Amino acid sequence: MTAIYKKELRSMFTNMSGAIAIAVMLLVTGLMFRFYNLHNGVLTLHYTVSNSALVFYIVIPVLSMRSFAEERRQKTDQLLLTAPVGLLRIVLGKYLAIVTVFAIPVLVMCTYPLIMLSFGPETLLWDYTCLLAFFFMGCAYLSVGMFISSCTESPVIAAILTILFVFATQMLSSIFTMISGTALTAMLFLTALSVLISLLVYMMTGHYALSMIVLAGLGAACIAGYVLRPDLFSGRTESVLRILDFSTHFSDFAGGVFAIPNLMFFLSYAAVGVLLTIQSLDKRRWS
Repeated sequence: MTAIYKKELRSMFTNMSGAIAIAVMLLVTGLMFRFYNLHNGVLTLHYTVSNSALVFYIVIPVLSMRSFAEERRQKTDQLLLTAPVGLLRIVLGKYLAIVTVFAIPVLVMCTYPLIMLSFGPETLLWDYTCLLAFFFMGCAYLSVGMFISSCTESPVIAAILTILFVFATQMLSSIFTMISGTALTAMLFLTALSVLISLLVYMMTGHYALSMIVLAGLGAACIAGYVLRPDLFSGRTESVLRILDFSTHFSDFAGGVFAIPNLMFFLSYAAVGVLLTIQSLDKRRWS
């Protein structure tokens, strides 16, 4: 794992993706820090960190899109898949490398609260909680971006899909107010979700028949449940969507409330992304 970690870390600065990600993060966070804290006199990093989340639209795809897609495009993934190293070590080596690059500007951001000590009351605990929330949300996004990269041989497609995922998870809190809470809406949404799940099963296993069985089973369950017990579907759309709601968990975390559920939310996404990547590679190894 150490050799893969060093190789991946070195390549990220060779192809400039690491340098670009660090430069973008430091530029955006520096501008936000100057505007909110130095110019307007805000004494905490809450607004700086919350608005700096915009960098995820650029930094996450830049860091993750090449992790496995480039290997597949250059046909060097066969060397990884046949190497005498477990898939877990391969995936963790690559993941820790992109997390390390992401952590560099976050460490620089850790100096911002120290700069503000001379301007007003000490808010170090709140400030570093905000930075911790920012870091863990980035780790969760990087894990999902790495999984998306493992599903395609085009870094461009991986980047586009990762951006769409970031956009969807950031906008869900706004979408809640636009979605009806009726049972019919929930049934249609869960049916559409069944299609996505069956597509994921096909991507993971490569078995068309299995994915169709999953789709038929989930679709039939949704329709039968709506016909027999429509009351069970009321309000279920929002409940399901909250599983993908990064922004609300981030806002609670960055608001100075160190809640274990919010921390576990991001760690769970990071773990699931790693496990799905392993499964994706394992499918390619035996296909």
